[in-house]
Amino acid sequence: SIAGVLGLDHCYYETSKFALEGMSDNMRRSLRKEGVRVVLVKPGNISTDMNPAGEVSPEVVAMDIEHAISSSKPKARYYPGKVKGYSTKFVCMLYEMLPTSIVDKL
Repeated sequence: SIAGVLGLDHCYYETSKFALEGMSDNMRRSLRKEGVRVVLVKPGNISTDMNPAGEVSPEVVAMDIEHAISSSKPKARYYPGKVKGYSTKFVCMLYEMLPTSIVDKL
């Protein structure tokens, strides 16, 4: 989820997202030689019962999950959805490139 990048005010939820990303990266690298592919799906602001103000439908996430499962060469990461009108991938890349001092103010 994008929550692992944005640093919202939900400390425990975000912590689990950071941990999941690290674990997925480690598993992808260490299990590659066994022929196991590990994929991470980082959805943006998805419309759900808990989040009716979401920007895109759950079907957008489902399409990426279907591609990851059915592809012989899935991407390491999928970024379905949007965050405040911007693609989730763009937001994640922006947060990774900006200095921490700037990200902390966003």
